[in-house]
Amino acid sequence: MFLGKVVGTVWSTKKVDNLRNLRLLLIHPVNLKVKTNEDLVVVADVVGAGVGELVICAYGHAARMAIGNNPDISVEAAVVGIVDELEASPEFLSVIPGEPGNAAADAKGGK
Repeated sequence: MFLGKVVGTVWSTKKVDNLRNLRLLLIHPVNLKVKTNEDLVVVADVVGAGVGELVICAYGHAARMAIGNNPDISVEAAVVGIVDELEASPEFLSVIPGEPGNAAADAKGGK
């Protein structure tokens, strides 16, 4: 699993049948090397996460099981939880956009 910040929604009018009616989000992963990962990940969302929220995502088999116990669905990653609160060292929190302790977020009033 990994933590990520929802940065957008992905829309696709043409896709495989098993992705129909499945909401897709654009996630900016956060890693433990005290920096925001530069790559973005498209993930399936069945929990109703929104832009700006910190989420818990799963990869592979765990992601496919979270979407409906379907091992054959064309999904590699999925949101499996929305973070309500995060306790971590200040240097880790400082790299998560919009979290307290982030210099850019503090300058904008917290978010």
